[in-house]
Amino acid sequence: MLRRLLMSILAAVVSLAGLLVPVAANAATTPGCTGGVSVSQFTFNPSSVPLGGHSELTLVLQNCGSQTVQGSTIWYGQFAGQGCPVLDPANPSPFTIAPQGSLTLSKTYGDPGLTGCHPTSLHMSTGVSVTGVGTVATPTATLQFVPACDGDTGFAVDRLDFSPVAVAPGRLSTATLVLQNCTAQTVTGSTTWIPRLTGSGPDLPPGCPALDPVAFPASIAPGATATATLQLGDPVASCLATGLLLTVNVYETGVTNPVYIAQANLGIIQPAPDSCHVTYTPANWPGGFTANVTITNTGTAAINGWTLGFTFPGDETVTHGWNASVTQKDTTVTASNLAYNATIAPGASQSFGFQGTWAADNTPPATFAVNGELCY
Repeated sequence: MLRRLLMSILAAVVSLAGLLVPVAANAATTPGCTGGVSVSQFTFNPSSVPLGGHSELTLVLQNCGSQTVQGSTIWYGQFAGQGCPVLDPANPSPFTIAPQGSLTLSKTYGDPGLTGCHPTSLHMSTGVSVTGVGTVATPTATLQFVPACDGDTGFAVDRLDFSPVAVAPGRLSTATLVLQNCTAQTVTGSTTWIPRLTGSGPDLPPGCPALDPVAFPASIAPGATATATLQLGDPVASCLATGLLLTVNVYETGVTNPVYIAQANLGIIQPAPDSCHVTYTPANWPGGFTANVTITNTGTAAINGWTLGFTFPGDETVTHGWNASVTQKDTTVTASNLAYNATIAPGASQSFGFQGTWAADNTPPATFAVNGELCY
């Protein structure tokens, strides 16, 4: 029976891969690399632990631009289960990533061990913010708490995860489900795999299709395990998804409701946009400086109204500007168009300037964003 189960799942994987992946996938243009940062990993290892156990959650950030990127992450989460707490946002963790570099952050989470708390899973999120741009990504990860087999619980999920944990559009990742028979007799039933493409909001991302559920039969001998795999990813070039949430409902024969629900998240790394370029030309003297800034539209659509944001690494202070409305708060500078220079056609440029003072450090800014999108 187990062999028949695995053979039927393998056949379904082949047919589903042909359904979900186009013959030739072109790169989608969406700000998945907003702020020069992409999330290449946010996952628990292991993805499931017994009650009372803990797991390491790892975040890997990639600098997908050509300039040094600075920012911070905030981690927070919530347990699913009766009587369990919410994990409030922790203090921000700052980061600096060199061009084409990466950063790995790890934290350990698990069963809080509180009286009356019976967790079934822990859903964690992190807000990734880039200085001068704002929040650019909010990846999620789920840790499953697996009850120990006691001989009469039927199925238990030992594992549900993706490998690799993040892919580019048009690429596939393999989701692996491991079921265990917790009884002393053969258990039969089925699993229903429900994939859903995700973006920045609750709705289906632009250009993305609704993916149909897939069901597999299951029959596992006493005390044995069965492994099922399914390949999933961003199905079409026009889909602007930044992730895929897979929910697997496990059903036991004779039981109406699922006996177990497991979830896993796949990250989809969209390519960096190529829509603008900023040239910053300073002229310095002791205690003062001027700067001329040119914004070039390197994209294919006109920029109708622009706001440029950047952060001074040093102690520069803007005193006045020209050809733009220039304001400063702490070290962050914002420059917005005036009525006569709001539009930048493809291939065209607009320039402005400002004068300022400095005391100890006049290091020029390294990262610029126009309308919230990083410019290269």
